Amino acid sequence: MGKNVGSSSKAPVTWNNHNISIFCDLCIKEVDAGRRLGTHFKKEGWENLRVNFSKETGNNHDKGQLKNKWDALKIEWKLWKELVGKETGLGWNSSKGTVDASDEW
Repeated sequence: MGKNVGSSSKAPVTWNNHNISIFCDLCIKEVDAGRRLGTHFKKEGWENLRVNFSKETGNNHDKGQLKNKWDALKIEWKLWKELVGKETGLGWNSSKGTVDASDEW
């Protein structure tokens, strides 16, 4: 049988804490360098992220894969800010690196 039509040759992306940390650091550098328009990076910014992420991790992700992670991290950040930044009965436990909740939660 032949190859499935529409199947992708891209390697699946596995994001571990180390790679996420590298990705965030690289994103910060691109933002600080002014290569972000509004909520996303300029073309040059995405290319720099792709090249530098590959250099740092050995993972050759394309712009789409990196953009998906950027979007997912943005959603997680907004949720975290909402939980920790308001009076929800939740609090951040720095020693555990988790959100603490009362027994009522």
